[in-house]
Amino acid sequence: MKMKIRIEGTEDIARKLKAMGKALTRKTLTPILRENLQPIAEDMRANAARGSGEMAKSVRVSNRLSKTQRSKLDRIAPIEMYVGPGPLPQAIQEEFGNFHQQPRPFIGPAFDRGADKALEGIAEQGIDAILDAARKG
Repeated sequence: MKMKIRIEGTEDIARKLKAMGKALTRKTLTPILRENLQPIAEDMRANAARGSGEMAKSVRVSNRLSKTQRSKLDRIAPIEMYVGPGPLPQAIQEEFGNFHQQPRPFIGPAFDRGADKALEGIAEQGIDAILDAARKG
């Protein structure tokens, strides 16, 4: 004789788990990522070289890259957000320098100062989105 175990409420649990999985979609995560990466972009803009102002203006938070940047990309997640200057060759020269110019980093330091706070914000808002979906589910 086989033993059967019946657990009451499994339909409710399954419905909530399904709702939680649907909570972390591109539509939900993109604004969370953008909002939490914006302070890093502002820090980069504030510390970018001020020749023509082109470098600071090119700093963006986006889920799109230029054709050249995309060609060098190895995707690591289904939803990705990028923060940094546009495809300006001078951005690399500013950050790392060359034999004519000393490095004047503005990308790395901004990331170092803002990454932990951004990750905490993304985690907290992601959890809130999951919990909201579970409550609605």
